[in-house]
Amino acid sequence: MARVNRARRILDRFKEMKAEKQNWLPLFQLCAEYVHHRKQGFTTNITQGQPQTDQVFDDTAANANALMAASLIGALWPNGAKTFRISIPFGMEEELGEETEEVKDYYQFVTKQMATFMDNPKSGFVTALEEYMLDQGSFGTSGIKIEDQEDDFEVPLAYRAVDAKMLYIDEGANGFVDTIYLENEYSVRQLVEKYGYENVSSKWQKAFDNNDCKTKIKVLQAIEPRFERDAAGFGVQDMPYASIHIDEETEKILKESGFLELPVAVTRFYKAMGEKYGRSPAMNALPSILEANSLGQAWLIAVEKMLDPPLAVYDDGTMGGGTIDTSARGLNVINVNGRISTGHKPIEPLWLVGDLRWTAERRTELAEVIKNHFFQDRLLDLNNEQRMTLGEANIRNGLRGQTLNPVYSRQMAELFVPIIDTTFAKLRRRGFLGVIPDSTQEQEFLARGIIPRYIPEAVVRRMVSGQEVYRIEFISPATRIMQAEEVDGTNMLLQTAIELSGVKPESLDVIDVDWALRRIQELGGAAREAINSSETIRKIRQQRQQLAEAQMQLEAARSGSETARNVGQAVSSMSGGQAA
Repeated sequence: MARVNRARRILDRFKEMKAEKQNWLPLFQLCAEYVHHRKQGFTTNITQGQPQTDQVFDDTAANANALMAASLIGALWPNGAKTFRISIPFGMEEELGEETEEVKDYYQFVTKQMATFMDNPKSGFVTALEEYMLDQGSFGTSGIKIEDQEDDFEVPLAYRAVDAKMLYIDEGANGFVDTIYLENEYSVRQLVEKYGYENVSSKWQKAFDNNDCKTKIKVLQAIEPRFERDAAGFGVQDMPYASIHIDEETEKILKESGFLELPVAVTRFYKAMGEKYGRSPAMNALPSILEANSLGQAWLIAVEKMLDPPLAVYDDGTMGGGTIDTSARGLNVINVNGRISTGHKPIEPLWLVGDLRWTAERRTELAEVIKNHFFQDRLLDLNNEQRMTLGEANIRNGLRGQTLNPVYSRQMAELFVPIIDTTFAKLRRRGFLGVIPDSTQEQEFLARGIIPRYIPEAVVRRMVSGQEVYRIEFISPATRIMQAEEVDGTNMLLQTAIELSGVKPESLDVIDVDWALRRIQELGGAAREAINSSETIRKIRQQRQQLAEAQMQLEAARSGSETARNVGQAVSSMSGGQAA
């Protein structure tokens, strides 16, 4: 009974969330019709293979959205998962006294391991990211879901795009999305394959036995905070987020589990105060998109009339039978009572189309406005008509990039950071990022004949104490743009110090050269392997100091030997003189 009541409570909440989202559906449908054609079906039923662009007469918005999506991915995720690094967290080096080679090697291993899994085509992350970004530009609300592949050691995680059509969200007190309802549709065979024959209702068991291939079943997955739980518990029932799959028709709970982290990262491109769903560049551009589409349709009609105009024919009949046909190839019969002047053409076109130049100019203006709504003037500026110096070009590019900082920052904060955090946590729990000696993960790897990587003791201590275990460093054009001011400032400081050292050598004492070089490496995106660990640097400097001391001792010994020899010669010379 408790499970039935829980299913009814979730379905009642889903009904409320669905009613709240209802106001957005006409807007989503409009954006789909003119911007993201294949995502129609918010307010209409779309059959497979049905044409979806028969009422679209201007494709500027669709092209602009596709180009914006590609440009944002190129700026934020240009090299796949190699666009980020997992680094030692702040404060850990001070705790250890230095960054050891063991710790440095471990974080380099973690970075490469995560990149390997995320870049694997079978994981689906690249495909999900493309779909996600297209939905961002069109609907302003989309996400990526991370799913565990329990028995797969080659592809332990799978990534799936979550679009505005299947997504229902709610916010916590802090304004961030913490409740996600996903509505999926399965065939009877897919339902049994996903949840197991014994877990579906008797109705669908019977349909499966009868080889039902047509019936579609809607399944709701409710992911929400679990407020009533034992925080010290270990089962899925005590995890911070509940995940419950419900057959909407029979109200049967098909599966119940939990998550330690929210498994879906949802981003709102823009967000108005008081609204839960996001707004998109397409929504901002809708007035221009609709006007451009109307002008595109009028242009086609006008051009068709010009190329194949309606005709007027003189005859004894009534003028067009009372109706004037102004369509292409339209034929209108005009009664002139047989009075046709000599040399007058019996058939002539009706020129009903005016000058189209203003229409062409307006369409060009609208195309530029639409493209700029999708940031093409900043994401992709290939204008080479104006000659500029290198300094002017750098300033211009810097200003363009700075205006995109809010877009970059939101995508990084709401999508990429949560995705990387969740990926790290899931892979670490399964031992793919290293194991602790005598742990179940170690035993599982050894049972498969795999020698595991062991987590350094210093990292384990921070895991056990609940401290931050890693830090994310992004390496992308977007990151370099956002950090350009710090890079320029650090370089200018070093250059000034070097120049002053020629006049005042102690000027270099102000600079922490080790920190400055490490920071330049981070900001510039150079490989972490290019910088030695603190332990290696200490050993190199100790060896250098020992060599210098040995050389000094050798020089002192040589100098002392020469002094002794010179004194001996002087004494010998003096003794010889006295004997004489």
